[in-house]
Amino acid sequence: MIFNTIWAYLYYMFLLVCCAHAIFRGARTEYFGAAIMVAGSLSTLAIAKMVENSWTGVEAGMLAVDMIALAALIALALKSDRFWPMWATAFHLLAVTIHTAMAVAPQITPWAFATVAAFWAYPMLLALAIGSHEHAPIMANRETDPR
Repeated sequence: MIFNTIWAYLYYMFLLVCCAHAIFRGARTEYFGAAIMVAGSLSTLAIAKMVENSWTGVEAGMLAVDMIALAALIALALKSDRFWPMWATAFHLLAVTIHTAMAVAPQITPWAFATVAAFWAYPMLLALAIGSHEHAPIMANRETDPR
């Protein structure tokens, strides 16, 4: 079963709401941001189900997904004239550092590793939602979106 806890349901509902908001109220930057976050979340879910993730050490597949998402967010932040991609990138960088922490201190409990790794997705999604919400009034005053 894909969703084995109420927290998984809540996360994917939050992902759906924030990304739908970004798609309906945002522009190209928000579309790419939503795509990065959806792709990263679904890829992480697929890897966790394939390898029966134990959260007891560095999870190479998840680290690879996180690094690809980080590179995509960095590229988005560099190309965009919006402020939210920098926040989302910073939050995701914090999520990536937990992999380094597990490599350095493998005695970190699996619960702590999983919780910290998942925690930073919420501020990332919130940055996307706030960024798309702030972008909508600007676009209401223009005929077309030049970005």
